[in-house]
Amino acid sequence: MTFHLLLYLSLFICLTGLVLKISTWFLYKVNTSENDISTRQRISAAIKGTAHIIFSKKIILIIKSFLMDVLLQKKIFEKNMLAWIAHMFIFNGFILLFLMHGLESIVSENLFYDYYSTINPFLFLRNLFGIMVLAGTGIAFFKRILLKSSRINSNKEDWFTLFIIAFIILSGIFLESAKISSYSEFQNMVEDYGEIDDKDEMQALESYWVKNHGIVSTNIINTLDKKTLLLGSEIHDMSCSECHSPAKWAFASFSTAKILKPISLSLDKAGGVILLWYIHIIACFFFLAWLPFSKMFHIIASPIVLMTNAAMQQDKFTPANLLNKQIIELDACTHCGTCNLDCSAIMFFESLQNQFILPSEKINFLKNIASGKKLDIKYLKNIQKGIYLCTNCERCTKICPSGINLKKLFANARDNLLQKKIPEPYIYSQLSFALTLENKFSDEHLEALKSVDLLLKSSFNSLKNINKTLSLKKTKALSNITYRSCYCCQSCTNICPVVGAYKNSNEVVDMMPHQIIYSLGIGLIDIALSAKMIWDCSGCYLCQEYCPQRVEICDIFYNLKNLAIKQITH
Repeated sequence: MTFHLLLYLSLFICLTGLVLKISTWFLYKVNTSENDISTRQRISAAIKGTAHIIFSKKIILIIKSFLMDVLLQKKIFEKNMLAWIAHMFIFNGFILLFLMHGLESIVSENLFYDYYSTINPFLFLRNLFGIMVLAGTGIAFFKRILLKSSRINSNKEDWFTLFIIAFIILSGIFLESAKISSYSEFQNMVEDYGEIDDKDEMQALESYWVKNHGIVSTNIINTLDKKTLLLGSEIHDMSCSECHSPAKWAFASFSTAKILKPISLSLDKAGGVILLWYIHIIACFFFLAWLPFSKMFHIIASPIVLMTNAAMQQDKFTPANLLNKQIIELDACTHCGTCNLDCSAIMFFESLQNQFILPSEKINFLKNIASGKKLDIKYLKNIQKGIYLCTNCERCTKICPSGINLKKLFANARDNLLQKKIPEPYIYSQLSFALTLENKFSDEHLEALKSVDLLLKSSFNSLKNINKTLSLKKTKALSNITYRSCYCCQSCTNICPVVGAYKNSNEVVDMMPHQIIYSLGIGLIDIALSAKMIWDCSGCYLCQEYCPQRVEICDIFYNLKNLAIKQITH
């Protein structure tokens, strides 16, 4: 009665949560400019888009993505082997345990003839799957506690999620170990199924179970003779072997039972099996009820995003479905911190320690925006700095194991701040370049850029305006002198996304990255300061990473910006 009451209650909460959560996919918005798209239009677009994918050849792409991206987690495997092992252990171990054990009356009993949870291979597999989950959570704990260099920013929900998963598995192992050693459980089994009336036969069976199945009994203290054990083995084969494999196959629980042997009798007399059963069941049902309201909801949202990405290109989405997808992406985030590892703006985080510079933390901000939560000015100022220091390099998008288009989401976050009349702190920045390419607020940005561009041209000598022969000058002091190693191989220019964004890049960016560095090497700092490229630079650090001479190109550009501003303002 108690079991069914708890089950139905947790199912009701879970289903209610699922309905509420999925409804937000068609209600929430990450940008106020999307107000003209109604909920009805979004639901209609989702149904049409889903039908179009299912009833077309794209269903093959969906199946392939399910196998490679969802089940095998190809993206995580390619990026981080340790993270992949942890994910595979937790996800596959938990799902297999849930199907085989949690849903045994629905799945296991219907799939396998004469299924019993206490026989092999099920006895062994249940322990194996449990240990897989514990190993995965152990790796996750290790990464979050010891690997500080990985820039994983864990919050309370991350820790609680790992704790509740580990607690469910551990409580199950302790419950099974208590059953293994419990004399009361043995007696109940014999009374219900044994049909043994003879006292000697009962003692023989009990002796056999003490020796081979781990029960703890005050009746059997010393090892009995072989004849008694042989009789016990015969009775076991006739009455018990069909539904009971040797307990040692439950290797984790059997080992735990041995460790707890000194207190097994006291635990059994105190009703330890029943107590541990309640603890385990309540933990499982709590997890079920909590799932739609937690970060674990990503086990539903993340596969949807990954398979949708496989079937549809970003530019093929209708505005309504693009909005739907972005809200689902917010729920797909696992807060794993993978996006932080390759973030081009991470050096700013190391310096400023503003958590919103980390891509994973900007997702939390967007969740608050989408839900309509009111945010205080201090919070907005911190997110403003984090959003505007993003270099739009798209690395986070490419490596996200959940397939989230982080670059697009962050662009929406910037739009949202601008619509709230929270101004851009650096009008002539990499953000201005990105917004102009996106054709958002382009008029305002272009006007500001033109005025600053004229100021720069009037303050410094431009390479285009010099008609006479250039003469080498003694290099002025610049804080970063790595430019002296440049031999003009043009690797920086070839990899630069800003240069690659234009067909006529020579005219648009004025000077190429390698030309700026070369001008510094021959002492023409004024010409470097006049280069429009240092302001168009997105700060993605690709040039710096690909430079064979380790010239700190991006850092030099920041120095040039500061020097230019200093000279203009003084």
